[in-house]
Amino acid sequence: MNLYKSKLYISDLDYMIERLDILKELQNSSFLILGARGMICSAIADLLFRYNEKYDAGISLYLVGRNKDSIKERFSKYCDSKYFNVIELNNGTQGNLIHKIPHSISYIIDGNGPSSPGDINSYPCDSLHRNVEILKDLLQYAHDNKVKSTLYISSSEVYGIRDDGGSFKEDYYGYVDILNPRSSYACGKRSCENLCACYSDMQKVHTVIARPGHIYGPSARVDDDHIVSELSFEAANGHDLKMHSEGLQLRSYCYMLDCASAMLTILLFGKSGNAYNISNPISVLSIRNMIDLLAEAGEVKTIVCCGDDGHIGSEDDIIMKTSKRDNPMKDSSLNSEKLMALGWKGYFDARKGASHTVRIIREALMM
Repeated sequence: MNLYKSKLYISDLDYMIERLDILKELQNSSFLILGARGMICSAIADLLFRYNEKYDAGISLYLVGRNKDSIKERFSKYCDSKYFNVIELNNGTQGNLIHKIPHSISYIIDGNGPSSPGDINSYPCDSLHRNVEILKDLLQYAHDNKVKSTLYISSSEVYGIRDDGGSFKEDYYGYVDILNPRSSYACGKRSCENLCACYSDMQKVHTVIARPGHIYGPSARVDDDHIVSELSFEAANGHDLKMHSEGLQLRSYCYMLDCASAMLTILLFGKSGNAYNISNPISVLSIRNMIDLLAEAGEVKTIVCCGDDGHIGSEDDIIMKTSKRDNPMKDSSLNSEKLMALGWKGYFDARKGASHTVRIIREALMM
């Protein structure tokens, strides 16, 4: 799938660039981006590449991943640019990355590590310790090379589960079952956040933390097994969307380009050692509501399936394949007041975001 063949995707990039004055702050800088092919980091890279293309901004990007050819394929429109650089990360070798990085990096964005439900459940050890090992190396590099700002991409799962309702603020934490292997993701993210706080306090490294909610959009990879990503592709292909529960769980949804702009805002203006929720306040809705919007965009139906016993699953059941793979929280909505105080705002509500997601994927797949 080549997103650059979609006129709507290029239009969305231009739409965001016109509204992001902060991009001027980044001219003639350099970025190290880990997890470059992921939904969020690839959207950030596309924004910066497109900004270079339109305004000759001189922003160099060093994209880190396990497969150089896959990164070149994802960013095919820009892989011949003088600002495009790839660093292959040898899987599992601590310290392998640092001596490959030039000494002139201005900003680091760490989106490394397994994040899909399937990977977390299949590789819980990697989900926990590998993230911490690589981040520690990055923070030490940032200290030694006077990097302007380092952004760690965490998750709303650090909040755990709570009994009372309402959206999570950055200073509220619920219960995490530390003996559940699925909690390796939340525990690993918590450990990395604490490591950022330690380096900020003791080494004076400017490091900030982003806690995205449920991010969606056409930059998801075809094999992404997050529920909304899977169903976005189903809708784009004209297939009805099947659910195995009522989908009452409440989530904070955010279109990936709004998320990308939030990441850059936090990177530039966030206070060191602080965490910021990423949530579009006009897109807090239930899973069912979000899936209905995808179905509407794809002109298909939402079908709630019954189990073998003839009953619809409870809201503790997971919507697609297995009850073990999803975020366990019934209400993971996030309060974004702290982020908005930095000057950020979202431009894509859930209906617009769902429509653009399905239309862009459809264009990219058909061409």
